[in-house]
Amino acid sequence: MLVGVEYAPVNFSDILVARGLYPLHPELPSVIGNEGAGRVLEIGAGVSNVRVGDRVTLPMGSFTWRERMVVNADGLVALPAGADPRQLAMLTINPPTAHLLLETYVQLQSDDWIVINAANSAIARWIISFARRKGVRTLGLVRRAEAMSAAREAGCELVLLDDDNAPAKIAGALGEKRLQLALDAVSGEATSRLARLLGPRGTLVSYAAESFATMTISPFDVIFNDLTVRGFSLGNPDFAAQIPGAIMQAAEMVASGEVAIPVAETYRLEEIGAAISHQARGGKVLLKVGDQVQRARP
Repeated sequence: MLVGVEYAPVNFSDILVARGLYPLHPELPSVIGNEGAGRVLEIGAGVSNVRVGDRVTLPMGSFTWRERMVVNADGLVALPAGADPRQLAMLTINPPTAHLLLETYVQLQSDDWIVINAANSAIARWIISFARRKGVRTLGLVRRAEAMSAAREAGCELVLLDDDNAPAKIAGALGEKRLQLALDAVSGEATSRLARLLGPRGTLVSYAAESFATMTISPFDVIFNDLTVRGFSLGNPDFAAQIPGAIMQAAEMVASGEVAIPVAETYRLEEIGAAISHQARGGKVLLKVGDQVQRARP
């Protein structure tokens, strides 16, 4: 199946691939890009799940920073026709990650609390949105005071600066309520602060490391609270069967207006250097690859 790429994000995971720090190691020289959306331009014999002109998400890790792609049609489905293609281009990684983080490690109940750091990020919006659907409440930590309003707007019920005062402030706000799940996207000292927020037998899940710093955590928090520390990778084959359903649920949330990820800037493909520099400064950055013209159906 031939697909014309419309939009492709510049993600943190893409930068890790470029720096050789990701499990995916393409043979150089190589295009990279882990997700995106585009129009079906041609289909092969026997393909019935999509038609020419349908918009689809591109398979994760399929090197999407290019104008045309030949991909296997298996597992692909047509996305909502009226949804914003920029939003649809961001469905392959963050929504399934958010869904699986909430469903895999702790059996969360309605009115439970979770804590996340980098609470103003794009993936945090998906975590908060999926949590809200479960009746789960979100406590968000951010590294800059000016990011607090974005975390609140995303739906965090309590937002604090991610500093050494946070654990005491949270204890005062939640009273005897203890957190059972902490989701770490930062690493370094931020991991230690999350661990201090967890109650007995709580679970901390590391799924990103924006600081690139070595994870630190007090052994006494682990020992005396019997904490569990886990790592999450969307590329784990155990998760493969759950990803398509999470993407389609997210597509419906986008189409209905329930979720919209703020886009800081959109760059043309030939402006990739500026796009990468912008991504390093923060904010969601997209590549606008092309305006595809639908071909006649074969």
